[in-house]
Amino acid sequence: MTAFRPADDIRAASTLAAFLARERLASYEALAARAEAEPEAFWAAMLALAGTRWQTPPERLRDISAGAEHVRWGLGGRLNLSETCLDARLAGGDGGRVAIDWLGEDGARRRWSYADLAAEAARVAAALHARGVRAGDAVGIYMPMIPEIAAAFLGVARLGAVAVPMFSGFAAPALAARLADARARAVLTADATLRAGRVVALESVLDEARAEAPTVETVISLRRFGMGGPCAQDWAAAVGGAGAEFAAVPVASDAALMIGYTSGTTGRPKGVIQTHLGVQGKAAADFLLCLDLKPGDRHLWMTDMGWVMGPLTLIAATLAGATLVMAEGAPATPNDPFRLLSVAARMAVSHLGVAPTLVRQYMAQDAAPLAALNLSRLRIVASTGEPWTEDAWAWQLEHICRHRAVPLNISGGTELFGGILTSTVLHDIRPCGFSTACLGTGARVFRPDGSEAAPGEVGELVVTQPPLGLTPGIWGDPARYHDTYWSTFPGVWRHGDWVRRDADGTWFILGRSDDTLNIAGKRIGPPEIEAALTAGGEVIDAAAIGVPDQVKGMAVVCVCVPAPGVTPDAALVARLSEAVAREVGKPFRPHGIAFAPALPKTRSMKTMRRVVRAAWLGEDPGDLSPCQNPETLPAIAALRPTDV
Repeated sequence: MTAFRPADDIRAASTLAAFLARERLASYEALAARAEAEPEAFWAAMLALAGTRWQTPPERLRDISAGAEHVRWGLGGRLNLSETCLDARLAGGDGGRVAIDWLGEDGARRRWSYADLAAEAARVAAALHARGVRAGDAVGIYMPMIPEIAAAFLGVARLGAVAVPMFSGFAAPALAARLADARARAVLTADATLRAGRVVALESVLDEARAEAPTVETVISLRRFGMGGPCAQDWAAAVGGAGAEFAAVPVASDAALMIGYTSGTTGRPKGVIQTHLGVQGKAAADFLLCLDLKPGDRHLWMTDMGWVMGPLTLIAATLAGATLVMAEGAPATPNDPFRLLSVAARMAVSHLGVAPTLVRQYMAQDAAPLAALNLSRLRIVASTGEPWTEDAWAWQLEHICRHRAVPLNISGGTELFGGILTSTVLHDIRPCGFSTACLGTGARVFRPDGSEAAPGEVGELVVTQPPLGLTPGIWGDPARYHDTYWSTFPGVWRHGDWVRRDADGTWFILGRSDDTLNIAGKRIGPPEIEAALTAGGEVIDAAAIGVPDQVKGMAVVCVCVPAPGVTPDAALVARLSEAVAREVGKPFRPHGIAFAPALPKTRSMKTMRRVVRAAWLGEDPGDLSPCQNPETLPAIAALRPTDV
């Protein structure tokens, strides 16, 4: 499949092209070299691009004297994220511009201007302050994707408190674990949300969680469905009755802005810290430069505030002066299997986020209805999550991008508040790949001995230069932070992905390094096997796992989701097995292939292979709180052979 070349007018009008011209640099590669050679100057330029507002400018932007794992940013500086995202917009005359354009699952629509968002955020800060919450206190946010969740996040920031955003689909134990770990003093919530046509309670779930989170003193709940209980204060009275002139509380540059919880294989989730300064620099480098998010763009990434893309898209959109298009509900429903694209068409979205797994689900549907959707406003279609397969990438290019909008792939994580690898509009884009490394990361491919891999060689993805935005630690657990990320290669961040970088500079992610299959001494990432299984169109999703084998030590088992209308039988198993042998190699021919209605996914649509493996083997799956659909596990467990 040939590479995609972004249109000349999109390239010429990009923020990246303008930035290179202003800096008198000939190419992105020249900028990347400068970012590595002069990191302090580069990140100062990114903060200028973001329009960062300082209440006290820093004496020094970067100090790495104690080692990369202990880098410090903005020494002596004081600021507040909300001033950059909101006050700067108002001062620049953008108060009347639409900040949030919201569409409910039931078709309801609300628009907030930047002035509206700033006022509601100030009221949130004032309401919390009146109830004893102060700078440095943790505040949980357990709300659906409605405009008030943006005010909640920015209001907590304005107070100098620490936001703890949590997935709106979490059950009580998952909420309790996070609230207790963060020692949250307050929680902002809603009584319920709409999900797949059903009213799903939130406030009552939080009430149950509070029994295991004794530090929570205050709950403020937005009452949408009249389902509120006696344990929470009503948002309309508590926030609506507060003043809208609450001044931003200045905090140290490296003060915690939020705790983003990510999953661990066992034990409690990791509370990743992000700072007021770090998120601004990283969002500017990734979204404003590489992903070309501009003032006036209408940006939609259907997500949840409990996943890093929720806070990231809110911050990036407000830094850019764009409109955040927010949609409650799922990206696909029985009545509208292409709902994300329907919303994008209706809301005139110009900057869209998708996930490869979602695209594979769309591929199983009749694409004819898509012809009626007007997606002509789309300029950028960004993606993250699981690795692409070529057929899914090509489907996206034809049916979503329409061979015009630029498909930009980015991958990183909560720990970096953005990417390590990315694509840009100035590069030709190879199917499924990443055109380049993100600026200022010093991304490399390492062999197990810590030496740098040759072009085309598979190895560990590492960050050799800590970027602004890299987490300074795990909340309350510095030892775990060091052991998880810094202990494999001293002084170098190990991200946990297998990658290769081809001679032309294109990167490919081949799966999590801790998912690696070692079959009779031959190592392979599961995505290569999964791509062979889904390529024929009879399977829309697959998970390849390794199980104990007396002969090989480890054998491949694949759990597949059949496409609609496909009946699993012995003939299908034979075709799939042969496809793996043909496309990947005979040593990796599956020992077993089984079929399930669905696979367990994170909110970012990544397959939780460790959970699939645990269900297959009857083992403890560990932390399930990041799993958005744990109801898939019994069906997988029922597939387990009796002799396992």
